[in-house]
Amino acid sequence: MRTRALAALTFAAVLLGATPAQADVQWSARYGFGFGAGQWGDEGAQLGRTFLWENVLRVEALFGAPGDEHVRIGPALDLRTARFDTAEAAGGVSLLLPVFRGYPIVLTAAAGYAKRRDPMPDGPIFVGTFAWGYRSYDFHGAYGLGLQVFVTSRVALDDPARWEITAGIEIDLEAMIAIPG
Repeated sequence: MRTRALAALTFAAVLLGATPAQADVQWSARYGFGFGAGQWGDEGAQLGRTFLWENVLRVEALFGAPGDEHVRIGPALDLRTARFDTAEAAGGVSLLLPVFRGYPIVLTAAAGYAKRRDPMPDGPIFVGTFAWGYRSYDFHGAYGLGLQVFVTSRVALDDPARWEITAGIEIDLEAMIAIPG
């Protein structure tokens, strides 16, 4: 009985023209630079607050329904240096929330590892990023252009007393390199 009911539903869906849901991918890569403050120090020493600047490369591949008005989610990669004293890599997930057409909020949570110059210790990190700006959907290709402002927080997972918060701007790599070239 169940098999017949399932077959009838499938046949009805085919007759009515139902199609399976499709997840479309849009990826983006941006160079960012920003400024902020952090509480840094080496193990066993007094932690001190410090001014810092950062250079970051962020890449995401976001999946969801085509268009600017849909929530999208996907993997994210964050490569960064702070004051050229660190080399950091983190991977995680990004969530795009449409606020205004072409101007979504993007939330990213990632974990990774920071290699730091002595005397600061190396170690695992957690990265949380809030970004907002121009990020339209490209109906003609898989690459979506972006220009965003961001706020990022980082914390050392092995010593939560070491943290950073920075803010800055991200400029799309295609707009910086490919289009002018």
